[in-house]
Amino acid sequence: MSPRPRAFARRLRLTQRRKRKILSAVEPLLRLGWAGWSVLSGDQSRRCRLEDLPGDGLKILVVRLDTIGDVLLSEPALRAIRARFPRSTIHLITSPAGAALIEGTPAVDRIIPFRAPWHAAWRGQRVGLRDALAIARMVRALRAERYDLGIELRADFRDILFLAAAGARVTVGDSWRGGGWLLTVDAGAPVEAHRVEFALAIAAAAGADSAPSRPRIVLSEADRAAAARALAPLDGRRFVAFHLGAGFASKCLPVDRFAKVAGKLGRERAIVVIGGAEERPLVEELRRLAPTPVLDLVGALTLKETAALLERADLFVGNDSGPMHLAAAVGRPIVTFFGPSEPHKYRPYGVVQRLIEIDLPCRPCDHVHCVHDEFLCMTRIAPSEIVEAADDLLAAVSGGSFPLRSGPPVQ
Repeated sequence: MSPRPRAFARRLRLTQRRKRKILSAVEPLLRLGWAGWSVLSGDQSRRCRLEDLPGDGLKILVVRLDTIGDVLLSEPALRAIRARFPRSTIHLITSPAGAALIEGTPAVDRIIPFRAPWHAAWRGQRVGLRDALAIARMVRALRAERYDLGIELRADFRDILFLAAAGARVTVGDSWRGGGWLLTVDAGAPVEAHRVEFALAIAAAAGADSAPSRPRIVLSEADRAAAARALAPLDGRRFVAFHLGAGFASKCLPVDRFAKVAGKLGRERAIVVIGGAEERPLVEELRRLAPTPVLDLVGALTLKETAALLERADLFVGNDSGPMHLAAAVGRPIVTFFGPSEPHKYRPYGVVQRLIEIDLPCRPCDHVHCVHDEFLCMTRIAPSEIVEAADDLLAAVSGGSFPLRSGPPVQ
């Protein structure tokens, strides 16, 4: 790296250290305030040890409030919790998008959608007084449920504090980012593990089985029918699914690279582009640059309908994003590219894949800022590498190793 990026990197690391120092500095005050709140609210008298709870027949709250990909990576933990407490009532509080994704799973009895302002702000969304009031209303509603057991699967201090405010008798989570004093059971989950296994380790601290399994998504016949209608213009032609966007610009492969890949792969298969309506400028740029036609389905399908479409694809090609994890959940082969993220934690789980990345001393980083004038970890990825990886997997598809299927994915 040049001198300027190195200096910027030092400032970035200092900022991260400052965040930890700020939390350490205010933690004694937070603990004191929490102790007072616990006495005044009556929570202190309700609390008990995990082993003091009945073996089953509990009322359980699971907290997973962030993005769709992260929610999906926690799905095996939800199933593990259900298997451990088959006669308990399990509620999941999650983001609105996560709620739409998890809907229909037998692992939970009720899904509570909630837009957590602290996660929304991190992604650049506006938050204000209404959001503070929404937190107060939601905490009051959760407290009225009088949960026996609360489990937080992300290891986020803010989410742990939110869980503790809900007043469960026993709270289980992981204090990797702080907040251990709010937990009855601190899981001590392996920080460097894949997030599927990390969430399972937290669930295991509540007594669940931590055996790994691929995330699943429950699709209806209506979801599959909508996908079939969207694909009707292909007239049965086999296709590769592209996803051009991601949660942060720093995680996006430049569209001109996608265009070159589409030009190569589009000779034998159709190219179908999926994604949210906010990604419309990306697909318009792709259509301008690609030497082959593409079927534009950006903004046309729900999350589950998108998963049903991916279930029919020969291959998924896209960034580290929620749709990448959707493709993995329905068992599709994947070619993906990782820039600022940590592949060993967030790569597609349980499916065959080719993961392309550039070795840089600044990787991984915080997903938003870059020590360079451009996102070198993405701009240095060559289209030829992507095409080679895709051809490798498509040869396996043609050979029957990953056959197309119209029914639910094999587990």
